[in-house]
Amino acid sequence: MIRIPFFLLASLIALYAAEPRSVTGTLTSATTTSGTVDIGSVPIGVSGIVVHAYDRSHRAIVATAIVQGSEGGRTTVELRPYRGLRQPNLPDVKTPPQKGDTVVLGYLYDRVLPIVPNQKSFDLAHRSFPKLHIVHPDLIAAELAKAKTPIPDREILQKSCDKFNLGLVMIMLADGTDFLDCQSWTKVGHSDIAAVDVTHFKQPFFNRFEEIPSPFYDWSDHTIADYDNFYRKLEQRR
Repeated sequence: MIRIPFFLLASLIALYAAEPRSVTGTLTSATTTSGTVDIGSVPIGVSGIVVHAYDRSHRAIVATAIVQGSEGGRTTVELRPYRGLRQPNLPDVKTPPQKGDTVVLGYLYDRVLPIVPNQKSFDLAHRSFPKLHIVHPDLIAAELAKAKTPIPDREILQKSCDKFNLGLVMIMLADGTDFLDCQSWTKVGHSDIAAVDVTHFKQPFFNRFEEIPSPFYDWSDHTIADYDNFYRKLEQRR
């Protein structure tokens, strides 16, 4: 069943100026790579899904939509293949996005991947954002361990978002909390809730692993010297 979320973050990250509301629209035009949606005032970088209805009982996600511009009551989106429910033993959905399909922007924005420096910051995030489902950082640390990648990069965080069905990456910094869209890697919101003492942090972010292994026969220094500086730069990776 497809989840049609509400903007639980509206009061925190100001994706819309209005109160929380459904962000469902209709695709009014579509090509293989772009389309327009009949809603406006959507920040650039917000991602979502395109849903095609075959009949009253059967629907499928046929594409990912990423906002490229929004003016008046019209939003322009880039259309990409949807990769959130990949199953190698089943064929991909071949239906292309088309006029009349439903578009849900902010899909899975209530499910968040947290990057925080320490336990106190993680506890603060839970208290400060009670409506968000913040997964435990151990899940992401496990992905780093399997890949033997002690320091995270954009690619592995985005892959983790896909694997665990997450919509946002939340990075707690010294001056507040940034929310990045998992698909577009664009900052779509900011809260003034700041991390607790970023100078004391667990490598490479708060997790309960004793250590994350590095590649075999790699003696490089896989540590982050400055948590705040590293993740500010990671936010800018394109």
